[in-house]
Amino acid sequence: GKYEGGKWGGIYLRAPDIYFTILEKGKEKFVKLGDIAEVRFGIKTGANEFFYVEDVTDKIDFDSIKIINLKNVKTFNEIKQKGLRIVRNTKTGDYWLIEEEFLKPVIKSPRECKSIIIKQEDLKYKVIMCHKSKDELKNENAFILDYIEWGENKNFQNISTVSNRKKWYGLPKLPDADILFNQFFNERFIFPWNKEHYLVDHSYYYIIYQKNTEALVFVLNSAINFLMVEIYGRTGLGEGSLQTYAPEMKHLIVLNPNYFQINKKNLINDILKKYSKYKPKSIFTELSFDPNKPIREQEPNPLPDRKALDDIVFDVIGLTEEERKEVYWAVAELVQNRLKKAKSV
Repeated sequence: GKYEGGKWGGIYLRAPDIYFTILEKGKEKFVKLGDIAEVRFGIKTGANEFFYVEDVTDKIDFDSIKIINLKNVKTFNEIKQKGLRIVRNTKTGDYWLIEEEFLKPVIKSPRECKSIIIKQEDLKYKVIMCHKSKDELKNENAFILDYIEWGENKNFQNISTVSNRKKWYGLPKLPDADILFNQFFNERFIFPWNKEHYLVDHSYYYIIYQKNTEALVFVLNSAINFLMVEIYGRTGLGEGSLQTYAPEMKHLIVLNPNYFQINKKNLINDILKKYSKYKPKSIFTELSFDPNKPIREQEPNPLPDRKALDDIVFDVIGLTEEERKEVYWAVAELVQNRLKKAKSV
């Protein structure tokens, strides 16, 4: 008796027959993502040129660079002893000393998510996270104060996107992101597990789901979910990208992680462990399709890691072998059509 928007009918117009078969066979096993998890935007710094820096401490020759706020520090060992890091402002190219306590690893670009589990060594940037007052920093003779004052000389504090903060340089504290949801997809699908709870830029959406995280990671990285995202997302963008929008993705239909039986937990963790070393590829590569040929004239032959993950999800829903092939054909066709349409324009 309650009306809710159906994505302007797009789901029913674009959805292949297998979509309805999945919903019928799954019945009570599917839920809306927003009903079991919180979906929200990541960090919006309001001034990326100030907040995002590259930590080059272990990548650069100390004697070959000019550090703006070197002060009385004379050796590289002193930098380490004082708990400092050498950072480079990616906009100006200037080098600064900033206390390590104010620098947090941040996931800024989908290119940094090379596997299903995010690793710190793949992250290029740090984000400035400082909630101390300038008076406190002055009393501590903190090096970051020089960087903040430089930012004020550049008028960052008057930018509308930061000026309403109590401390313009103090980013709001956000809840930990457990899983990441990309805003844009091309032909590679990945929902990375933010196991160490690194901070996340707004190029990703946060999925907050702590009680059974590994099972939801499993579900979201299945071909079934790729199909759902392809149906629920927005098409018609430049270069054939698929756009997702957080409020709409709350209505995304996902397999309820609670339907994974206890005896499958070890199997899930084992597959995720193996899959964490695997770098997700184009959906065509993962399913062994040639994107330049008609998809349905080809036999799906998923890569071993892809098949191992998908088979568990298919088993829970109860799909036949032919229906499993249909999932692969359908998701690949939708991606192929999206990319072809963009090329034709």
